[in-house]
Amino acid sequence: MAERLADLDAVVERYARRSTPLKRGFYVSIGCLFLIFAIIGIWVPGWPTVSWAVPAAYLFSISNEKLFRWTLTNRYFGATLFDYYATGKTLPKHVKNWIMVFITIMSAVSIWLTTVAGDPGYGQAFIAVVWLIGVWFISHRVVTRV
Repeated sequence: MAERLADLDAVVERYARRSTPLKRGFYVSIGCLFLIFAIIGIWVPGWPTVSWAVPAAYLFSISNEKLFRWTLTNRYFGATLFDYYATGKTLPKHVKNWIMVFITIMSAVSIWLTTVAGDPGYGQAFIAVVWLIGVWFISHRVVTRV
């Protein structure tokens, strides 16, 4: 337990930042909104939880250390967030692969729906470009953990 607290203190020390009172209020407000969405995801099947908690934790890390600590230690998604921050904001290879698969599937569905809706090709091209950027970013810019 003491080791976990030491690790928590090290993570908070590394990522927590101060901001101006105006920015702090804005970041906490948006972070609380994201946190509400994350809490909804605990009970609603298919609604993401950690996907909302990660930006909430980031916003709290630059505005409110107490809320940042809470996001890293709560019983619902704290362990996942703590692991993400403690390993230097990395993702396991299998998670990156699944993210790219889901991006590809959703982009293909979006391109198909846009085609069915009668778009002359601009929407499909835009979706394809965003898909390429997303897959490139996940595969090359997000650090992989073994």
